[in-house]
Amino acid sequence: SSGINAEWPLRPGSQYLSSNSWKMFRICVLLVTVLAVACVSGFQYDTCNRLFAYWKPWTCNEDNLCWYGCQEGYCWSQCNGAGTIEWDGPAGTCNTQYHLNTNIEWCWLNGGKLCSSNSDCDSVRDNTCSGFCSVG
Repeated sequence: SSGINAEWPLRPGSQYLSSNSWKMFRICVLLVTVLAVACVSGFQYDTCNRLFAYWKPWTCNEDNLCWYGCQEGYCWSQCNGAGTIEWDGPAGTCNTQYHLNTNIEWCWLNGGKLCSSNSDCDSVRDNTCSGFCSVG
């Protein structure tokens, strides 16, 4: 004999793991998997696209999940163009997952506000786009 127990503890029907225990084990694994997926997917609607959170100098508009800021003296905001196709989040919010080669869709904001920092755009961050939503 090789000394290896043919009734390895995790084999269904073995003396160590009854078929009821095996079923319970599989149910627990399934439950943990479902909860993990639900937990992770639930975070997509609570803040702006996390991909950019630590390395872009943008500000997150927590009301509509859009990044915004000041660029070249004008206020801009993230918007949904092509990203609208696969976004199932609340109406009026920005896609928190879509990007094209780490570039978001954005537009200049209506209101014509001149700025020198992101905070200068706080008052117009919810304004509509003054042109097309594009990637860049």
